[in-house]
Amino acid sequence: MAISVVCPTCQARFNVSDKFAGQTGPCPKCKNPIKIPKASSDVTIHDPTEAAASSDVGHMPTAPIIFKEESFSGITLTLVFTAVVLLFLSAYVSGRIFEVEPGQIDIPILLQAVTAVLVAIPCANIGYTVMRDKELEPYRGRQLTLRVLICSVAYASLWAVRGMIGIENPEIWQWLFLAPVFLFAGGLTAVVSFDLDWGVAVSHYSLYVVLIGLVRYIAGLQPPL
Repeated sequence: MAISVVCPTCQARFNVSDKFAGQTGPCPKCKNPIKIPKASSDVTIHDPTEAAASSDVGHMPTAPIIFKEESFSGITLTLVFTAVVLLFLSAYVSGRIFEVEPGQIDIPILLQAVTAVLVAIPCANIGYTVMRDKELEPYRGRQLTLRVLICSVAYASLWAVRGMIGIENPEIWQWLFLAPVFLFAGGLTAVVSFDLDWGVAVSHYSLYVVLIGLVRYIAGLQPPL
Protein backbone atom coordinates (compact mmCIF):
# COMPACT_ATOMS: atom_id res chain seq x y z
CA MET A 1 0.00 0.00 0.00
CA ALA A 2 1.41 3.40 -0.98
CA ILE A 3 1.83 6.21 1.54
CA SER A 4 1.13 9.79 0.45
CA VAL A 5 3.94 12.14 1.48
CA VAL A 6 4.22 15.95 1.27
CA CYS A 7 7.65 17.54 1.57
CA PRO A 8 7.54 20.24 4.29
CA THR A 9 10.24 22.23 2.48
CA CYS A 10 9.19 22.39 -1.18
CA GLN A 11 5.58 21.13 -0.78
CA ALA A 12 6.17 18.41 -3.37
CA ARG A 13 3.62 15.58 -3.17
CA PHE A 14 4.47 11.96 -4.00
CA ASN A 15 3.77 8.37 -2.96
CA VAL A 16 6.21 5.88 -1.43
CA SER A 17 5.88 2.22 -0.64
CA ASP A 18 4.69 1.32 2.84
CA LYS A 19 7.88 -0.67 3.38
CA PHE A 20 9.59 2.71 4.00
CA ALA A 21 7.10 3.68 6.72
CA GLY A 22 8.77 5.29 9.70
CA GLN A 23 12.07 5.83 7.87
CA THR A 24 13.83 9.03 6.80
CA GLY A 25 14.88 9.66 3.21
CA PRO A 26 15.67 12.53 0.81
CA CYS A 27 12.96 14.40 -1.08
CA PRO A 28 13.24 13.50 -4.78
CA LYS A 29 12.81 17.17 -5.69
CA CYS A 30 14.72 19.32 -3.15
CA LYS A 31 16.79 16.50 -1.53
CA ASN A 32 15.92 17.65 2.00
CA PRO A 33 15.32 14.80 4.50
CA ILE A 34 11.73 13.70 4.96
CA LYS A 35 10.26 11.57 7.72
CA ILE A 36 7.96 9.00 6.13
CA PRO A 37 4.85 8.60 8.29
CA LYS A 38 3.82 5.20 9.52
CA ALA A 39 1.04 3.49 7.62
CA SER A 40 -2.20 3.21 9.55
CA SER A 41 -5.18 1.15 8.53
CA ASP A 42 -7.30 1.95 11.58
CA VAL A 43 -10.23 4.23 10.88
CA THR A 44 -12.33 5.50 13.78
CA ILE A 45 -15.91 6.57 13.10
CA HIS A 46 -17.26 8.89 15.80
CA ASP A 47 -20.84 9.29 16.90
CA PRO A 48 -22.08 12.39 14.98
CA THR A 49 -23.93 13.63 18.07
CA GLU A 50 -20.81 13.62 20.25
CA ALA A 51 -17.61 15.60 19.99
CA ALA A 52 -14.59 13.57 19.00
CA ALA A 53 -11.56 14.22 21.16
CA SER A 54 -8.58 15.66 19.35
CA SER A 55 -5.18 14.19 20.12
CA ASP A 56 -3.32 17.23 18.79
CA VAL A 57 -3.48 20.67 20.33
CA GLY A 58 -5.04 23.18 17.97
CA HIS A 59 -7.14 20.65 16.03
CA MET A 60 -10.88 21.21 15.99
CA PRO A 61 -13.25 18.49 17.26
CA THR A 62 -15.48 16.79 14.72
CA ALA A 63 -18.82 17.43 16.43
CA PRO A 64 -21.38 18.99 14.05
CA ILE A 65 -22.89 22.40 14.74
CA ILE A 66 -26.54 21.93 15.64
CA PHE A 67 -28.90 24.88 15.10
CA LYS A 68 -32.06 25.10 17.14
CA GLU A 69 -34.90 26.38 14.99
CA GLU A 70 -37.06 28.94 16.73
CA SER A 71 -40.74 29.33 15.91
CA PHE A 72 -43.76 31.14 17.31
CA SER A 73 -46.09 29.14 19.51
CA GLY A 74 -49.86 29.44 19.29
CA ILE A 75 -49.90 31.47 22.50
CA THR A 76 -47.33 33.92 21.12
CA LEU A 77 -49.29 34.42 17.91
CA THR A 78 -52.47 35.01 19.92
CA LEU A 79 -50.72 37.61 22.09
CA VAL A 80 -49.34 39.38 19.02
CA PHE A 81 -52.76 39.50 17.37
CA THR A 82 -54.36 40.79 20.59
CA ALA A 83 -51.67 43.46 20.95
CA VAL A 84 -52.24 44.67 17.38
CA VAL A 85 -56.00 44.90 17.92
CA LEU A 86 -55.50 46.84 21.18
CA LEU A 87 -53.03 49.14 19.41
CA PHE A 88 -55.53 49.99 16.68
CA LEU A 89 -58.29 50.45 19.24
CA SER A 90 -56.07 52.80 21.29
CA ALA A 91 -55.24 54.79 18.16
CA TYR A 92 -58.93 55.22 17.34
CA VAL A 93 -59.80 56.29 20.90
CA SER A 94 -56.87 58.75 20.98
CA GLY A 95 -58.04 60.29 17.74
CA ARG A 96 -61.50 60.89 19.19
CA ILE A 97 -60.13 62.25 22.49
CA PHE A 98 -57.78 64.76 20.84
CA GLU A 99 -60.18 65.84 18.10
CA VAL A 100 -60.41 69.63 18.48
CA GLU A 101 -62.94 69.93 15.69
CA PRO A 102 -64.35 67.61 13.01
CA GLY A 103 -61.49 66.37 10.86
CA GLN A 104 -58.75 68.08 12.91
CA ILE A 105 -56.74 65.90 15.33
CA ASP A 106 -54.18 67.44 17.69
CA ILE A 107 -52.38 64.61 19.49
CA PRO A 108 -49.43 65.85 21.64
CA ILE A 109 -46.04 65.39 20.00
CA LEU A 110 -44.66 63.59 23.07
CA LEU A 111 -47.44 61.00 22.90
CA GLN A 112 -46.79 60.50 19.18
CA ALA A 113 -43.06 60.02 19.82
CA VAL A 114 -43.63 57.49 22.60
CA THR A 115 -46.10 55.62 20.40
CA ALA A 116 -43.63 55.57 17.51
CA VAL A 117 -40.97 53.92 19.70
CA LEU A 118 -43.42 51.48 21.33
CA VAL A 119 -44.66 50.38 17.91
CA ALA A 120 -41.10 50.00 16.61
CA ILE A 121 -39.93 47.70 19.43
CA PRO A 122 -42.20 44.69 18.64
CA CYS A 123 -41.81 45.34 14.90
CA ALA A 124 -38.02 45.16 15.19
CA ASN A 125 -38.08 42.11 17.44
CA ILE A 126 -40.70 40.05 15.60
CA GLY A 127 -39.41 41.16 12.22
CA TYR A 128 -35.90 39.97 13.09
CA THR A 129 -37.16 36.63 14.38
CA VAL A 130 -39.13 35.98 11.18
CA MET A 131 -36.73 37.45 8.60
CA ARG A 132 -33.27 36.58 9.96
CA ASP A 133 -30.94 34.17 8.19
CA LYS A 134 -31.73 30.77 9.73
CA GLU A 135 -28.21 29.55 8.90
CA LEU A 136 -26.71 32.05 11.38
CA GLU A 137 -26.78 31.89 15.15
CA PRO A 138 -29.45 34.39 16.29
CA TYR A 139 -28.89 37.25 18.70
CA ARG A 140 -30.29 36.53 22.14
CA GLY A 141 -30.62 38.04 25.59
CA ARG A 142 -29.09 41.40 26.38
CA GLN A 143 -27.42 41.68 22.98
CA LEU A 144 -30.74 41.23 21.17
CA THR A 145 -32.49 43.67 23.51
CA LEU A 146 -29.87 46.35 22.88
CA ARG A 147 -30.03 45.90 19.10
CA VAL A 148 -33.84 46.02 19.12
CA LEU A 149 -33.84 49.25 21.16
CA ILE A 150 -31.26 50.91 18.90
CA CYS A 151 -33.18 49.89 15.78
CA SER A 152 -36.49 51.03 17.28
CA VAL A 153 -35.18 54.48 18.21
CA ALA A 154 -33.67 54.85 14.73
CA TYR A 155 -36.96 53.90 13.05
CA ALA A 156 -38.90 56.34 15.24
CA SER A 157 -36.32 59.04 14.48
CA LEU A 158 -36.85 58.54 10.75
CA TRP A 159 -40.56 59.08 11.34
CA ALA A 160 -39.75 62.30 13.23
CA VAL A 161 -37.48 63.52 10.41
CA ARG A 162 -40.25 62.85 7.91
CA GLY A 163 -42.59 64.95 10.05
CA MET A 164 -40.12 67.84 10.26
CA ILE A 165 -39.79 68.07 6.48
CA GLY A 166 -43.10 69.91 6.52
CA ILE A 167 -44.56 68.62 3.26
CA GLU A 168 -48.30 68.15 3.71
CA ASN A 169 -49.87 65.57 1.40
CA PRO A 170 -46.80 65.07 -0.83
CA GLU A 171 -47.37 64.65 -4.54
CA ILE A 172 -46.33 61.47 -6.33
CA TRP A 173 -43.25 63.14 -7.83
CA GLN A 174 -42.17 64.21 -4.33
CA TRP A 175 -42.50 60.63 -3.06
CA LEU A 176 -40.20 59.53 -5.88
CA PHE A 177 -37.44 61.53 -4.17
CA LEU A 178 -38.43 60.99 -0.53
CA ALA A 179 -39.20 57.27 -0.51
CA PRO A 180 -35.75 56.00 -1.67
CA VAL A 181 -34.01 58.17 0.92
CA PHE A 182 -36.04 56.85 3.83
CA LEU A 183 -36.00 53.25 2.57
CA PHE A 184 -32.22 53.42 2.26
CA ALA A 185 -31.84 54.86 5.78
CA GLY A 186 -34.25 52.33 7.28
CA GLY A 187 -32.68 49.42 5.42
CA LEU A 188 -29.20 50.49 6.50
CA THR A 189 -30.41 50.63 10.10
CA ALA A 190 -31.67 47.03 9.91
CA VAL A 191 -28.46 45.84 8.23
CA VAL A 192 -26.29 47.37 10.95
CA SER A 193 -28.59 46.28 13.79
CA PHE A 194 -29.30 42.68 12.79
CA ASP A 195 -26.86 41.74 9.98
CA LEU A 196 -29.75 41.23 7.57
CA ASP A 197 -29.38 41.04 3.80
CA TRP A 198 -30.20 44.30 2.06
CA GLY A 199 -33.54 43.23 0.57
CA VAL A 200 -34.65 41.67 3.86
CA ALA A 201 -33.53 44.77 5.76
CA VAL A 202 -35.72 47.03 3.60
CA SER A 203 -38.65 44.67 4.21
CA HIS A 204 -37.93 44.83 7.95
CA TYR A 205 -38.16 48.63 7.89
CA SER A 206 -41.23 48.50 5.62
CA LEU A 207 -43.03 46.42 8.25
CA TYR A 208 -42.68 49.32 10.67
CA VAL A 209 -43.71 51.88 8.06
CA VAL A 210 -46.91 49.99 7.26
CA LEU A 211 -47.87 49.49 10.91
CA ILE A 212 -47.17 53.06 12.04
CA GLY A 213 -48.97 54.31 8.94
CA LEU A 214 -52.07 52.29 9.85
CA VAL A 215 -51.93 53.52 13.45
CA ARG A 216 -51.80 57.15 12.35
CA TYR A 217 -54.54 56.62 9.77
CA ILE A 218 -56.86 55.07 12.36
CA ALA A 219 -56.11 57.95 14.73
CA GLY A 220 -57.01 60.42 12.00
CA LEU A 221 -53.47 61.66 11.34
CA GLN A 222 -51.58 61.80 8.06
CA PRO A 223 -49.59 58.57 7.68
CA PRO A 224 -45.83 59.25 7.49
CA LEU A 225 -43.26 57.46 5.35
